[in-house]
Amino acid sequence: MKPDFKREQIWWEGKADGEERDIADEPINRALRWRAIDRSLQGIKTIAEVGAATGTFTIPLAKRGYKVTHIDFSAPAIALAKKKAKGLKNIEFVLANAADLHMFPNKAFDLVLNMDGAVSFCGKDATKSIKESCRICRKRLLITASNKAWLIPVWVATTFPKFKKIVPAVKSMIKDGFWHYDQHPHNKKIIPGYFGTLKAFLPSELAALIKANGLNVKRCQALGSLANLAGKDTVDFVKQNHRAMETFLDLCEDFDQNIMPCGPGTKQRAGLIAIAERR
Repeated sequence: MKPDFKREQIWWEGKADGEERDIADEPINRALRWRAIDRSLQGIKTIAEVGAATGTFTIPLAKRGYKVTHIDFSAPAIALAKKKAKGLKNIEFVLANAADLHMFPNKAFDLVLNMDGAVSFCGKDATKSIKESCRICRKRLLITASNKAWLIPVWVATTFPKFKKIVPAVKSMIKDGFWHYDQHPHNKKIIPGYFGTLKAFLPSELAALIKANGLNVKRCQALGSLANLAGKDTVDFVKQNHRAMETFLDLCEDFDQNIMPCGPGTKQRAGLIAIAERR
């Protein structure tokens, strides 16, 4: 079932005002992404972020002096980002669909970021979003996406008590990591309100797609599983203590890389990360 991008666009436009209001373990997810970005900046001059929303990453990167292209599907999100970027001359804003970046030539940007919704919420077109981000990447690529190892238990916990059985949506998530609002009769009852289409991956699945598009995958693993597993009290504590946060982020990175690379990732935001380079 193909995504209804007109409906998806309306849905995203309604989310713009709340884009930067982090809840639960989202600050840990963001901090881990910043660490990955910072390590990817050597030799980089031009950066594109696909699905850049209100500029959480693009605007600080532009302030550091990089030439930045901010790409998003939501006009209200871009409008908010433009207000935040007032006075910056080295950032360009482009309204575009992550699955169709035809306005950019091959290898247009040294570093391409495609994080969270710009892959996951393309649904069946997630492969196109990944392909397009790979195509416009000259040197390095950083992608985050929804983690099948987390969404499967979430789907089970959401549906089993309510329906007293394993509904088709769970089986679909296990089989191919796919969700569509209109896919099964139960789906509209699972999540109140519109929740269109979604594609989740295992690390091996995401890595294979990136490799198929001509890049070498340096790392592909869960992102922030320790925050998920350590619980709310731990997360709440480290969010209030800078020193504890930095120590905890070190532990998260070690845990993701050496203990549970195929873990569930964080509860909030995309819990799977891939870092790749042009061959």
